[in-house]
Amino acid sequence: MIDDRKRKILIISEGLEEKIYIDKILSFPNIKTNYYSFDPSANVKGNGKIVARYQYEIQTGFYDVVLIFCDGDNGSEQFKEIVKTIGNIFFENIEDGFKVFIFANPTTMQILLSHFGDVALKSVGKKSNAAVIKKMTGVQNYDASKQQIEDIVKQIHFKDLSTFKERLRTMSGNIDETPSTNFLLFLERFEKENDSWIEEINSLFKKR
Repeated sequence: MIDDRKRKILIISEGLEEKIYIDKILSFPNIKTNYYSFDPSANVKGNGKIVARYQYEIQTGFYDVVLIFCDGDNGSEQFKEIVKTIGNIFFENIEDGFKVFIFANPTTMQILLSHFGDVALKSVGKKSNAAVIKKMTGVQNYDASKQQIEDIVKQIHFKDLSTFKERLRTMSGNIDETPSTNFLLFLERFEKENDSWIEEINSLFKKR
């Protein structure tokens, strides 16, 4: 650390799935809360609001780093445009905007279900994934209601984290592949008292 204060982190969540899940994960004892200070994730209720919220948080300068947690949408043009916009506005090199994104491809449910077993979702559609969600979690007719998300997340426990991490380790980190995610990269960062990754991201911002 640069000084003796905690590094302040905000995670902007695309929606309720991301918020409820990440807030649960950040409550686990492996997270270095003596080193990092996480505010509750900010739910922007749709990827169309990600850029504006990110810009607001960066301009306030309150956080040491602001991250974005969202669906990869099978590497859709809409997702890539959001990443490109963030990169174009804030970073010296456009492609560096991707470094602040925690993604799950095709959808964040890929990460949640990986706590329960091996799974390879192919579709972003809730109806398409409803059968496997019911099979793995017992939650029926999934439509991403708050209660349903909470019912799934409350079944996720710290004691099963090592198995979950091994499942993620076998998954691609390439956004152009399905399924894929870089969630493990960020989780392991949060588990270590080393903020060099924050300094690296900040060094890539446009000089102001």
